[in-house]
Amino acid sequence: MFGIFSLSVYSQIQHPNKKELDSLNTKLETLFMEDQLFRRLYQDAEKKFGQNSTEMSYFWKVVEEQDKRIENELIKILENYGWLGINDVSRLANTAIWSIIQHSSIKTKNKYAPLMKESVLRNESQPIQYARLIDRILVNDNKPQIYGSQTTKDKNGNTSFFEIEKPEYVNKRRKEIGLGKIEKLAKLKNIEWTIIQK
Repeated sequence: MFGIFSLSVYSQIQHPNKKELDSLNTKLETLFMEDQLFRRLYQDAEKKFGQNSTEMSYFWKVVEEQDKRIENELIKILENYGWLGINDVSRLANTAIWSIIQHSSIKTKNKYAPLMKESVLRNESQPIQYARLIDRILVNDNKPQIYGSQTTKDKNGNTSFFEIEKPEYVNKRRKEIGLGKIEKLAKLKNIEWTIIQK
């Protein structure tokens, strides 16, 4: 149905031993810190220098260069060991993989999304993170999302979902990966939801 997310075969994947897992856990947690650090500082930097300043242009250039380096380091791990779930590494280290993929190239997102889905279906990664990964790929490509994880606000501050593919089946898709019903999310976000599910 969604060709870009078709499963690839990784014949070189090996299962790490305990010592390797400890090392990978530390490595991933460090990469997560690096991935997040500048993103936690950008609002303060914008206040100080201005959104369209030369300083902020340089700020985001540094972030972009760092993202590429971190992405390459993560790819080496994924190519060797596959998607490491919470049975292998800490929840933070597992989240690091998703977070870095979120900030990676579309090619990398599309290549490794199937590995994350496998991990989610084994209850070794978080369904909401997978849903956000896939939905953001689709929304950024001006396509309808499939899990309803992405919302937007109008000029009056009212929240709504970005367009959802066949919204009458969204709960079925959400259930397949372990997510709760869209009605609960809509209520939480103060969004009116009237579409009957099939």
